[in-house]
Amino acid sequence: MVATRDTALASHKAGATALDAWMSGEVRLFGRYVSRQRIALWVLGIGAFIPIVLIAPADVTRHSDLLDLGEASVLGTGTEILLLLTLMITPLNTLTRQRWFVPLRRWYGLMMAATAFFDATNAAIATSFQGGVLGRLSGHSFLLVGLIMNMLLIPLFLTGNPWAQRKLGRYWKPLHRLIYVIWGGLVLHLMLLEGFGVQSGLNGSGSGVDGTPIFHQRLYQLLVCSLFPFVLRLPPVKRWVTDKQKEGRQIVVFWAVLPMLLLFCLGFAYILHEEFLQGINMFLLKGGN
Repeated sequence: MVATRDTALASHKAGATALDAWMSGEVRLFGRYVSRQRIALWVLGIGAFIPIVLIAPADVTRHSDLLDLGEASVLGTGTEILLLLTLMITPLNTLTRQRWFVPLRRWYGLMMAATAFFDATNAAIATSFQGGVLGRLSGHSFLLVGLIMNMLLIPLFLTGNPWAQRKLGRYWKPLHRLIYVIWGGLVLHLMLLEGFGVQSGLNGSGSGVDGTPIFHQRLYQLLVCSLFPFVLRLPPVKRWVTDKQKEGRQIVVFWAVLPMLLLFCLGFAYILHEEFLQGINMFLLKGGN
């Protein structure tokens, strides 16, 4: 039997929902009480390690040929997934008014940066671009954009903690708005990588065009996934959502955002497919498809 201990702290906090209050309750686990929120955050957050885990066997065995073929597909796509998850926290908070999952925004952001740094390190060592380390990181326009994105992530990674937030005070939030520059940089990176959306060669998963190149191009996947978090960040939209919530017309908000949310799920499914198709091959030390 699992013992539980509910607390009423969250119910007294301004803006706390019933689910927030329930999440603040505690469950006895391994001899100690742990909040339901902490357990949920661990479950939802542990998946952030998947890209690094999938690439680990090729790194440990120093399988340079395999890394040359698949490191960008696994670590680059993993970075994209974690960026989208980071960006989704704020609009979901706006829609649901729940705060128990908000700490995931920092966690996903930190893991996104760590995965991006790991990607750059592997690219500098293992890819076959000419020109040494510098050529492997900046020898093409899309690589240069990726390098700039990694450099912008450094201050965000170093200040992504409560201590830095306290020290920087009012300067912390403007600094972390660099995430929007990185977001735009990823769009540009994929545009340059995939021929501005009209590439006729490799398109996402697989070794060539498979009849649905639009759906399998990473640029289009990112664009459809970006619509929802972008629109829900617009001040007029946020005010409209808040007004409807105060009027008790949440159902109107739900139907208004549902098409964008479905588009996000569609694009995200293709991105996850790319990650796991290539990632499992890398984990098993097989050649890419």
